[in-house]
Amino acid sequence: MRELKFSYRKRSVTVRGRGGVAVCCGALLVALLAAAVTGYAQAGRRVAKPKSDPPVPKSAGTAAPVTEPTPEPEKVSLLVVSSGSSPMRFAMGVADNLPGVVGRRLQDSRRLQVTSGGEMSRGEANKRAKDKETKTFVVWIELDGQGFNIDPMNRRTRPEDFSVRYVVLEPGTGKVRDQGNVPLRPVSGGVFGNIRRLPSCYPQPHSNFEYAITVAGIETAERIFHSFSLISPALCS
Repeated sequence: MRELKFSYRKRSVTVRGRGGVAVCCGALLVALLAAAVTGYAQAGRRVAKPKSDPPVPKSAGTAAPVTEPTPEPEKVSLLVVSSGSSPMRFAMGVADNLPGVVGRRLQDSRRLQVTSGGEMSRGEANKRAKDKETKTFVVWIELDGQGFNIDPMNRRTRPEDFSVRYVVLEPGTGKVRDQGNVPLRPVSGGVFGNIRRLPSCYPQPHSNFEYAITVAGIETAERIFHSFSLISPALCS
């Protein structure tokens, strides 16, 4: 009797007899054909690529919060005027420089809008400040002589015999916001304190009186800054 031994799926199988061998061979052939067909089908099948996640954009960092720009405070309007009378006017004309010096110094502040109003009496300045249509402070300035016996033609009169009188009037009411007197300092050899030359934005003086008036005008503007609680800016800024 013939025996046929073979291994299928890790199992040992023994078949005896011709009929059994034939049946076994047929079954084995069918199994081999099925395996070949399955392998061919798998070989021809396209394997789908795995879906990949969309690319993640590079982070640009956390955006800074948008802040609204802080609006600049409204400027304070000033009108600088001066008295039309002065004991030194006809002698040297130095009093004419005073309102220009004060106005020039006040313009150094970005918080102030300064204009010149020419000559006015104290009463006219008060009337101008009471104007309801404007919101302008009036700065009235006068070169005042300390004594009544000053000879306007005497060029030897001392600067310390004079002072700058100023008044700041509020708009709409004419009330006095600030006032005072700034004395002219003694001048020796064109030197006042440690200053030997005036700032470049001011005319260079030709006399001791011009020098003293310019320095006093700058000091007057400094006091006006203080009356409006403003920080003193740099000269000629």
